[in-house]
Amino acid sequence: MTELRGCNAEHGTKVAVLGLLGLSVIKGTAGWLTGSRALMADACHSAADFAGATTSYLEMRRAGRTPRMQASEERLPPEAVASVVLSALLLVAGLEIGLNSLRRMIVGVDEAPGWGAVAVIVLGIGIREGLVRYRKRYESRLGLRSDSLRAENRSDIFASLTALVGTVGAMGGDLLNMPVLYVLDPAAGIVIGVFVIRSGCQLVLGVMKSAARRNLNEVDLQALLEAVQRVDGVVAVDDLKAKEQGHYVVVEMIIRVNPRITVYEGNDIAQRVRRQLTKRFLHVTDAHIHVQPYDPGYPYKSNHHEEEMTSLLQ
Repeated sequence: MTELRGCNAEHGTKVAVLGLLGLSVIKGTAGWLTGSRALMADACHSAADFAGATTSYLEMRRAGRTPRMQASEERLPPEAVASVVLSALLLVAGLEIGLNSLRRMIVGVDEAPGWGAVAVIVLGIGIREGLVRYRKRYESRLGLRSDSLRAENRSDIFASLTALVGTVGAMGGDLLNMPVLYVLDPAAGIVIGVFVIRSGCQLVLGVMKSAARRNLNEVDLQALLEAVQRVDGVVAVDDLKAKEQGHYVVVEMIIRVNPRITVYEGNDIAQRVRRQLTKRFLHVTDAHIHVQPYDPGYPYKSNHHEEEMTSLLQ
């Protein structure tokens, strides 16, 4: 079931990646043909969303393909490298769009963009909303919070609305014979360029935060171990591992129990361990508990059925 949910989330993200890529190309081409600086800046902003979605997709694919032990050391993952490269490109693109629009305003704008720019912006808003709803439907099946997705959508819609106001204002100046309004289009390009630079910085910060929580550190492992050892009936814990499945963590371990208890009682202890982990640690969505008897060759003290093990205590 966990694997199926992961596949659903991966599929939804893949569709979003392809959709955002196509949307960026359409906006960029239309902005170039119509001469709209605002629309070209909006295309760069959609490219920023494409970069973020691509990073999430690569993360999901790697998590599903090669689950990792949390205590292992590894090189910089591919999605982090891709994010750094894309972030650098976004920062350069946002700066270039902003400076180009500023130069256009200083030199002077002698014409308004064509009506095709408005049509593409409106169409882009509709497509973006459809992609968000499609991706949200798949991610909601995992029980994940969609705060970041909603924030990402608000930012893209705001950028598109800024482009729409700039192009419509410039075209209104053409209709009203007020050339002074032509500067609204490059002015909108400057504003959206700032958004693009901000998106690039957020992408870098997101990669850094993701890398920080990618592997559970020793403190996290110790917290998991202590939580399991508090469960009544657990004598020892072996092979504690945790692996990423997209944005959540699945724990796997072996617990040692009193060798004289029944199989039913051992399963009951395992279920209590699972509930303890999933309730206490929000990032732990599932736990696979393997029950094995504790080796009676060594003295130990169990907090479960102590009266049955008195003969083992030396």
